[in-house]
Amino acid sequence: MKNYDKMTKRAVTLKSSYMSNAKWSKLLKAIAESDIKYIASEVLAKDLVCDTLWHILLADYLGNGKYTADGIAGAIRTKNIEYVIIPFESINELSRMKDLIEKIGKFEYDIDNEKLIIKIFGYR
Repeated sequence: MKNYDKMTKRAVTLKSSYMSNAKWSKLLKAIAESDIKYIASEVLAKDLVCDTLWHILLADYLGNGKYTADGIAGAIRTKNIEYVIIPFESINELSRMKDLIEKIGKFEYDIDNEKLIIKIFGYR
């Protein structure tokens, strides 16, 4: 675990930080509790150190800055999330999500209208 922590600290120094545990928690809980329809089973998160994209369940916030992952890797700490990808079935729901994100606060994100995804960055 110490090696992972060292790699995380090194990765953090190379990127700009946009999120804290509190900001991730506020945003992801608001998304999970909204009536906006996104493809919950396909929400992905990328950790700062690992190149793997992990499935996360936004509705399963564990507290203490953790979200559940795929059940194998355990929980992902929000402070270590490089980005989250949220897919949608319609452009209307994608637009509603953009409006919700803007309403909640200032966040760094990209929208892909063709793939119908929002990519929210913790680091860039």
